[in-house]
Amino acid sequence: MVHNLVLFAHILGAFGLIAAYTIEAIGLRGLRGATRRDEALLWFGISRGIVMRLAPASLGVILIAGLYLMATSGGPRGWSIVALASFVVLALVGAFGTGMPMARIRPAIDGAADPLPDDVRSALRDRILLLSLDIRLAMAVGILFLMTLKPSALTSVVVIVLAIAVGLVAGLLPARGRRNEFRTAAG
Repeated sequence: MVHNLVLFAHILGAFGLIAAYTIEAIGLRGLRGATRRDEALLWFGISRGIVMRLAPASLGVILIAGLYLMATSGGPRGWSIVALASFVVLALVGAFGTGMPMARIRPAIDGAADPLPDDVRSALRDRILLLSLDIRLAMAVGILFLMTLKPSALTSVVVIVLAIAVGLVAGLLPARGRRNEFRTAAG
């Protein structure tokens, strides 16, 4: 019974993490389109306010439940060690690729006048923010693959490397309409 409850918590944490990524993506889209301070503050508050509570809580639940499941299911295996290491990398990408840049952007928004200055708008459109999100989403799918199929350690490493590569490619490919997005909004 305890095992099933912990497994439920582990899966619930994964749902929470995907919800946080979804809110982050919606908020980032709003921030990238903001031309006025109040718009940027609204999107920043929605996105970061929810994400900064939901993502760490979800990551904590996933980690604690996952460690319990690993300990009670015969100990670490190749796939679970790779998944755990990938989970740590995923959290670091979020912290350094999104968390720190957003922490620097917030004071710039607070001190900005209307319309938002070009340097603030450029910071809101920084590619690293999208790249961070794309890498984390791809890694989450890779980790889900490992948890579902439980492949060998070598296969697990290959899966995560491929997931990171997919995230990098997705984050670096120009999206349709993205090229003129800044120019159109700026006038």
